[in-house]
Amino acid sequence: MMKYLFLITLTFSFLLNSNEIEFKEGDEFLVKKFSSIALFSYRTDAIKVNIAKDLSYSLNDFMNYATVDQRDIYKIRKGDSFVLIDSYRGGDIFEVTLNSKRTSREKYFILSEDLRKSSLALITEES
Repeated sequence: MMKYLFLITLTFSFLLNSNEIEFKEGDEFLVKKFSSIALFSYRTDAIKVNIAKDLSYSLNDFMNYATVDQRDIYKIRKGDSFVLIDSYRGGDIFEVTLNSKRTSREKYFILSEDLRKSSLALITEES
């Protein structure tokens, strides 16, 4: 009986604390420290990587299917900021406008799971 009570309590605590952050167009992020977050130059590259992660390919299949040319990837650095412009594939991929002096290109794509990394700070505008 005690095991069931403990299990029910544990389950409810997980359900109450599992509020996942939803990102939407217009959210602005600031990079607090250097991280391994990649911005993709092309939406198709971001889609291929997202599908490969969802399907849990083996390493060999992942490398064959989701390989992206390194010239089409921008690694964000400390001090960069970007704004979410549009979402694709049910919010799994976002188009962003990058504010950086290190690149002349502004439009990139990012995976939504990368937005949850601790090196990013969501900038909230108080009205």
